[in-house]
This record gives sequence, structure tokens and C-alpha cells, in this order.
Amino acid sequence: MRNAITTAIRQSVFTVRFALGAVFIALLLFISSMDAMTEAFRAEEPLEYSFHGKFILEALDGDALTVCLPIVCALPYAASFVDDVKTGFLKLYIHRTSQRGYILGKAAGCLISGGAVIVLGLWLAYGLAAALFAPLEGPLAPNAADPEHAMTLLRNCGLIFLSGGFWSLFGLAMSAFMQSKYIAYAAPFIFYYVLIILCERYFTSLYVVYPKAWLSPGAEWAMGRWGPALVIAELIGLAVLSFGAAVRKRVQGL
Repeated sequence: MRNAITTAIRQSVFTVRFALGAVFIALLLFISSMDAMTEAFRAEEPLEYSFHGKFILEALDGDALTVCLPIVCALPYAASFVDDVKTGFLKLYIHRTSQRGYILGKAAGCLISGGAVIVLGLWLAYGLAAALFAPLEGPLAPNAADPEHAMTLLRNCGLIFLSGGFWSLFGLAMSAFMQSKYIAYAAPFIFYYVLIILCERYFTSLYVVYPKAWLSPGAEWAMGRWGPALVIAELIGLAVLSFGAAVRKRVQGL
């Protein structure tokens, strides 16, 4: 089982799709903040201290990332089960390992790749922002507190990772039931926006299933970041169980 999990993680992370997804996230943050970037380069005075960190955090709070988040998370590995079925690889591989090992391997690959592609893209963007803006920044004002933007981003990475992993797993589970690789990419996007529409238009107090609140939890969460983390963890568990049921049903027909 350990070999199946290790293999799946390697196949999901060390791929061109994963690398392109991380680069896309980094570029998306810059493109969505083009106005702020233009003003920064045109400024005659030095930029404020740690402007590069503030630049990334403001881009992270924008709508551009949330639009593409469920799709980018699913790209690296969410369609892998359907690919295994259609190529016949599932029939060969399932007899060399256990069903449990196969299910957990695919789930681990989706969880790791779906979460890591967003986190890696954010830190890639942070590094590029530091290279571009740090030479233009002024020193920290006397007696002023360090804004610690990097630490804020680091603290948010846990929720971002879990959220990305869930959307990838959701695409994996839905594609296993529907037997379509296109569902692996479309289902997370559709479900994501169904939740947003329901929470923003009809059930405004139902913040527990509001995807945007998972990334930036407000004061309504009594447990702080632990609240959305527990919600996403439960959803991840449900997605893994659903995928396992779909795999077992498919294997019975082999």
C-alpha cells in the first residue's frame, strides 16, 4: 500500500501539468493586480516597506484566484482514474496491489497535488514579487512594527492546501462515478459556484459551506482557522469514501 501511495504522489506532482498549474497561479496573481503593479513602477517615492508581501496578500484576496482555483487544483491528477480505466491499466494494476492501496494512492495523489499546486504557485508569486519590488522599497520606519506579510501567507497555506486538495478529490470522485475525464475538471468548478451562489444570494449566514470563507476565515468562525480546517477535512473524508465506493463498483465488473 505504501508503494501505491508513493507512486501516485510521484505521478501527480512530478508532471508538466503540475508545473504549469503552479506557474499559471503565479502569473494570475500578477495579471489580476496589474493596476497596483503599474502604480508601483510609476511611483517616484520609494515603496513602503514589505510592499511585495502586501501585493501578494491583496492579490490573494481578489476574485481572480477563486475563479480558477477549482479547475487548476483538478488538472494535475483528478482524471487519473478514468485514464486508468480507459487505457486498461486499472485491470493490470489492481491485481498487483490491494483495492485499498489503489484507492488511498489515488486519493493521496489528488490531495497532495491539488493543494500543493496552489501553495507552490503562491510562493512562486511571492518570490517574483520580492525580486521585482524589494529593490524599490524603502526601509522600515523607526518604531514601526514589521508587517510580517510572509508569516501571514504561511499561516494561510494550510487552509489553501486543504481547500485545493478537496476540489481535486471531488473531481476524482465525480469522474469515477460518471466515467468521464471532463467531469473531473467541470464538477469542481460547477459545485464551487453553486455553493458561492447559494451562500451569497440565498443563505448568507451559511458561511460553513462558503468556499471563499475557507480561505480567509472571519470572526464568525469561533475556532478561528481550525473551524474551516475541520469542515474541509470532513469533506475530504466524504470525497475519499465516495471515490472508494466508485472504484469497488468498477472493479467488480472487471
